[in-house]
Amino acid sequence: MTNPIDAAKQQITQQTGAQMFDRFRPQMQALSQVVAQRESAQLEIAQRLAEASDADVAVDELPDIEERATQLETMAERASQADLVGWYFEEFAPDYLDKPERAVAYAGLNSDEWEAQKQSWAENYRSTSPEAEAYSDDELAGLHVENTFGVPLEEFEANVVDFRPGEAIQDVLTTNLRTVEAVMTAVAEDMEAESDD
Repeated sequence: MTNPIDAAKQQITQQTGAQMFDRFRPQMQALSQVVAQRESAQLEIAQRLAEASDADVAVDELPDIEERATQLETMAERASQADLVGWYFEEFAPDYLDKPERAVAYAGLNSDEWEAQKQSWAENYRSTSPEAEAYSDDELAGLHVENTFGVPLEEFEANVVDFRPGEAIQDVLTTNLRTVEAVMTAVAEDMEAESDD
């Protein structure tokens, strides 16, 4: 159960962050637009570069500038309210995870908490099915996760249990840059291989 003092502190932090963000909203909107436009321009150039070369690489799709700007702005707003976990599970988890609203409860568990959770799931299976005795805690937890969230246990651990807000921010901020870098690297390697021949 949440400590009332901690809950009050969190609420104050969220309210203060929301007030600060509202104060600077026009600047954040402008900054988000600039970043989204520059990313799009870089991705278009990377796409042209990939098409002009013999490298086995491509830009899958160009993001919509307005959608990307909104995504960046929303991330900044939720960060100001200390609610990156909620933002992540609302914005991104639904793309690869069933029932993300239930998965959020397992976000960022430490190793002891996660082991206890897997054991609890396994004990539940064993209490209702004698056949479950033949399986390990991890196997039964994997069955539960697959049935509940639609992903293998390893994927659930990587994207939910091991979730860290700082890493999520970095992933969102650099996703398009990593695409551009991948194209440039592949094209450079292709050109270097040709020059060696």
